Amino acid sequence: MGLLLSQYNDVEGFLAAAGDFLYSRESINNLILGVCERLVRNPQAYQNPFYAVVTDDEETLILAAVMTPPHNIILAGSDNFEQGMPVLIYDLIDKEIPVPGVIGPVDLSEAFAKLWRKQTGENSTIGMYQRVYELRHVHLPKLPAGHFRVARPDDVEIIARWSRAFVREALEEIHDMNLALAQRFITDGKAFVWEREGELVSMALKARPVAHSITVGGVYTPPEHRRQGYATALVARLSQHLLDSGYQFINLFTDLANPTSNAIYQKVGFHPVCDFRMYKFTN
Repeated sequence: MGLLLSQYNDVEGFLAAAGDFLYSRESINNLILGVCERLVRNPQAYQNPFYAVVTDDEETLILAAVMTPPHNIILAGSDNFEQGMPVLIYDLIDKEIPVPGVIGPVDLSEAFAKLWRKQTGENSTIGMYQRVYELRHVHLPKLPAGHFRVARPDDVEIIARWSRAFVREALEEIHDMNLALAQRFITDGKAFVWEREGELVSMALKARPVAHSITVGGVYTPPEHRRQGYATALVARLSQHLLDSGYQFINLFTDLANPTSNAIYQKVGFHPVCDFRMYKFTN
């Protein structure tokens, strides 16, 4: 079977080639689609993006990849993805395109990491075991004291501080979340909180709106307010708010090393769809 790799200079060309396949599995592909739709809205969102599709001789999609340096390459593929993996990797190596890591469904990311190690000699380490969930109907839990609301401009310092803490805890990375970026979250209506007696006790964000769905992320409760049901209530109310806004379903990623968060999301109606794995490459 002959295989062809096509690289695209813009996101519109990539989506014309891969969009039908990606949208047919929207929850599984919400990360790659979210990046693409952001680039449709703002072509300057990322510098030097890489888009590629591998097809067979019947023009059926085998593998799709998007990378927005310095972020990891994101993969999506059909059941025959392994046939296209060497074509993609040899093209990246031939063009001397650096790849800091890979993220995608477990079978795709594992296959990419294994062949990348073999062809480049670079080491790979697992950055995170993840699971994609989908929600279509909210199971509203018993709500704790307080209420759900959209974050306001006067919440900006807390949103910035909690966002840094979330990245540090969830991703084991340092993120310079400054006040300007936190203010943009608030201005764009992306940040939500649970407030009790005038005090913020939990935070969540919406991100990556695509054709039929949107993602909930950045769920963070400071240690002194945990185990009181605030995050569960916030995610439930936010998910219902997003469904009421017209989205057909809600997506989110979890860290499988955190059983508490996985239990919270299933409690309010999220169902597992696909496991993801992230690998980091080092010389």
